[in-house]
Amino acid sequence: MQVSDEKLLLDFIDGDERSFQLLVDRHKRVVFKFILLKVKNREIASDLTQDVFVRIYQSAEKFKFYGKFYSWMMRIAQNVCIDFFRKKKGKKEDVMSDLERDLSDQPIHQFNPENDVEKDEKSYWVRKAIENLPDEQREAIVFCHYFGLNYRQIAEIQNCPLGTVKSRIHNSIHKIQQFLQSNGLEL
Repeated sequence: MQVSDEKLLLDFIDGDERSFQLLVDRHKRVVFKFILLKVKNREIASDLTQDVFVRIYQSAEKFKFYGKFYSWMMRIAQNVCIDFFRKKKGKKEDVMSDLERDLSDQPIHQFNPENDVEKDEKSYWVRKAIENLPDEQREAIVFCHYFGLNYRQIAEIQNCPLGTVKSRIHNSIHKIQQFLQSNGLEL
């Protein structure tokens, strides 16, 4: 049975450094992917991922144990990104190839050129549609689709009501469908 994140954090607060390393090992990839979706640069995402875990390390005692560690961690990741963009005055770097490479977690499948071209083209247009969404909608759909979070977890991370998350996801799906249709594709 896997030890919960909250238990690992509590053990770390009690002096067990190994527990913190287990938390980092467990979550560094998802934090990196989340940040990469925002900054679109691998080196910057790597640095900011480290910043997230430094903040967690420094503020572990501030965690409220009635909440979920994962939501708290992702909220910290979101705040690290906000701070980064404030410093950069909102300019995002466009390195889409890094983003595409890191989002492709699909299993290796049997080679079928026609199928692969169709899937690649559709994936490209879906990514383009997601890029064009307002920030809050893009984050909500990414949390839901790429990270598999439920609406309640997304609401905790985005610090908004559950109904707002439902609305953001519904609206983003509608906008993605419209974008695809305007480009001759269907979702």
